Amino acid sequence: VRQDPKRRDLLYAATEKGVYISFNDGAEWQLFQGNLPPSPVWDLVVHGNDLVVATHGRAFWVLDDIAPLRQYKPEIANEEVHLYTPDPANHTQFRSRFFGGGSDRGQNPPAGAIIYYSLKETLKAANGNKRAGNGENGAEAGNAAGEARGKKEPPISLEILDQKGQVIRKYPPKRQPGEGPGANQGFGFRGPQRGLPVEAGLNRFVWDLRYEGSSRVPRSPLWGGSTDGPKALPGKYQVRLTVKGKSYTAPLEIQPDPRLTLSRQDMEKQFNLLIKIRDSVTQAHDTVNQIRDIRKQIQALDKRLQGQPQAKAVAEAGKQLDKKMTAIEEVLIQTKAKSNQDILNYPIRLNNYLVALGGVVGSADSAPTQASYEVFNILSKQLNEQLGKWRQVLATDVPAFNDVVKKQAVPAIILARQAENAAAGSHP
Repeated sequence: VRQDPKRRDLLYAATEKGVYISFNDGAEWQLFQGNLPPSPVWDLVVHGNDLVVATHGRAFWVLDDIAPLRQYKPEIANEEVHLYTPDPANHTQFRSRFFGGGSDRGQNPPAGAIIYYSLKETLKAANGNKRAGNGENGAEAGNAAGEARGKKEPPISLEILDQKGQVIRKYPPKRQPGEGPGANQGFGFRGPQRGLPVEAGLNRFVWDLRYEGSSRVPRSPLWGGSTDGPKALPGKYQVRLTVKGKSYTAPLEIQPDPRLTLSRQDMEKQFNLLIKIRDSVTQAHDTVNQIRDIRKQIQALDKRLQGQPQAKAVAEAGKQLDKKMTAIEEVLIQTKAKSNQDILNYPIRLNNYLVALGGVVGSADSAPTQASYEVFNILSKQLNEQLGKWRQVLATDVPAFNDVVKKQAVPAIILARQAENAAAGSHP
């Protein structure tokens, strides 16, 4: 029998048939097996925030993060929602190998801040489905469907706030343009982002300690970095869970790695530069997305005007506008790259230079080098030049195109040519 060092009435017992637990100093016991295979348990120990179990013939097992056990009270079962206070997270995270582990390797604990909350009932989605989410996508699936039907708020959301009370990360996240299969970016494989679980009982979600990332461009691969936001600095934060319009808060602490001698000032230098890089990438990507949205509108209008007397004038004005937009677009992004391997054939552009610089700056816990600052200044100057050109296009060329369309008196409704022909052929 082992006593929890942080909660004196919490006991763990090793038996011939598994592990038992008591929340009232041994007055009552209940089986605490989980996914532990039935086997004799010869010893167990509480190590930090983990429960380590030694079985006879079935290997060592570790229960990661027993914070909910230490905070559990019987009355929690009657609460509609309960947000547990997360254990402190370490600023240094050790992630899985690039290609993952094999069947002979154990599973590492999640990398980030582990957040637990309990729900009395399974939540329904904003679109009326039985559940707010399904599988790995969690509440995000319900949120996506809700957006498609009128942007209803999801029944559950989770926010991370900094010391100033500003939201630095929100789940479910805002959907990116063209988000879906094949829209992932960055170096290496990135699986589907796990959403907020919404099952009745205890739920777990892991914040990866990162701020919101930059905006993305659909089907545009990147090399040497990603659009992920910078990792949060050690300090005090807050978790805010909102369920059906009611919010619950809990403190969260990120602790520095005690093995590092990095000063707070150097960590802030790294963070501040990464934030600037993130914002610059967002400016570049937002501009590209605007350009492509305008181009789609021009193409759609040209298609509608086929065979109409206004087609030639509108198409010529559209070509002139598109020519100026393309000149900016091709500086900001490699338009020919559609898959990760295309980067080997076509040189990267300004957005990928910024992303790669972020990859270098964030590759280790250290202050940025002088060279990193110099490269960022060079790239910022190039970006500002293109943004200035884009503002000029928006101020003059786009209104000029709209004037052409207006002067051509393009009708709001244009009958399809096939329909017109059919109507004409119906008369004797």
